[in-house]
Amino acid sequence: MAYRLPFTKLLHHPTKNLLILVFGSYFHALDTSTGALISTTRSLVSSLNNDSTENNDNTTVNNVEIDNSSSNSIHPKYIIPSTDAHLATIRTLAFYDRGYFDNSSSSISSTLLATSDENKILKIWNCNEWKLRNTRPVPKRVVSIAFNKDGSQIVIADKFGDVYSHPLDPPEDKQNASTLLLGHVSMVTDMVITPNNKYVITCDRDEHIRVSKFPKGYNIESYCLGHKQFVSKMHILPWANDLLISAGGDDFIALWDYVPGKLLQTLNVKEIIETKDAHDDGEETYIDSEDPNSIAITSITSSPISKHIALTVEKFPGIVILDWNETERQLQYRKTLNLSIDPLDLAYDINGNLWVSNYVKEEQSDESLITVFKKNDNEYEKVSEDHPIVKQINEYGSTTVEKIPDLYITSQLRKNLVDWREQDDDDDDDVQSLEGEGNKNTSKQKKSQGSKRNKKRVKIE
Repeated sequence: MAYRLPFTKLLHHPTKNLLILVFGSYFHALDTSTGALISTTRSLVSSLNNDSTENNDNTTVNNVEIDNSSSNSIHPKYIIPSTDAHLATIRTLAFYDRGYFDNSSSSISSTLLATSDENKILKIWNCNEWKLRNTRPVPKRVVSIAFNKDGSQIVIADKFGDVYSHPLDPPEDKQNASTLLLGHVSMVTDMVITPNNKYVITCDRDEHIRVSKFPKGYNIESYCLGHKQFVSKMHILPWANDLLISAGGDDFIALWDYVPGKLLQTLNVKEIIETKDAHDDGEETYIDSEDPNSIAITSITSSPISKHIALTVEKFPGIVILDWNETERQLQYRKTLNLSIDPLDLAYDINGNLWVSNYVKEEQSDESLITVFKKNDNEYEKVSEDHPIVKQINEYGSTTVEKIPDLYITSQLRKNLVDWREQDDDDDDDVQSLEGEGNKNTSKQKKSQGSKRNKKRVKIE
């Protein structure tokens, strides 16, 4: 029996009605104002659930706009050629948006999307025409991507703790042109560049959060120290750019004034999700984990419209919503949105609606892949399955697999479960995608100098 692969990552553009939904080595682009599919890297023929293309005028598979005769068609507007798509599971992605940075003077007028996969391939997409701008190999698996202020540089953090800057378009004579910005002795798990483009903030498996000058990353501004477990997620508040939220394997999330490295607040999330009163139905929630005394926070996102912060916790069937107290400049618990399925990822659109990717397993195959909570007077109302903004994406779906893979990966960062230092990075080259296609077409990459350099660094306590 074939099952639909869940959407593992959601990324919404900060200023446009554009949502990217990742599934395995593919992605869809969705208009969140209408629910219409804009583009996909999934083959048209294999995605249409046996629908005939004979009734679809001007349909092609080479970036040509599809003029569908039926207003109810579920066909995407653009189909990206399969030769441009990733061959392995997409791990991370990022938008370039001029409006995110203060007083940006970028000459880039198009919207850009960067994606990287398990075969260590980095791709840049032009989202105006949905064409591949360029593609290049990188030495190590990428764990986080960001663009600089003018979009001329792509900053990537890799598995072995190094952060590099790459030109937007690689020179013809040197495909791997890059500049080392900084390095951690431990595995980097997330990275953000501040809206003023002055700092690059990185976190790692050894509980550190490092604030470095950008682009001169060897100049360390501060450390945000206070976590006891790995830090896997960071988020700068869009309405308070001097403040950072961090979370990971601890029971709490932390709020920082990151430039001086000052801890402003910790909020215990484990207590929230274990409290009966946190749920509208009054039911107690069981957290299934390798360590029953610990949780792993997997996603953090926020809406500048409502000034709400939304969190997901691994294996917890709900979403924790926090309020922002402007007077005290602190976070406070608002409510928990209950789900029948564990969420994998979430994203706010520009209207304050919350999009949720559901971890639909074999026994839940009839459930929707995407759930949306619409903003209604600063509250959340779950839309019906027939609502236009979710109907098309749930009907079109993703791709099918014979077995749903284990997508709970955040808790594996705990040091007592997996020691990444004992893993040979050559194993990264023999990666199989989530679809089980076992793609091994990418050539072997030489070990980067960064991994050798890590062995010589002095660990920062």
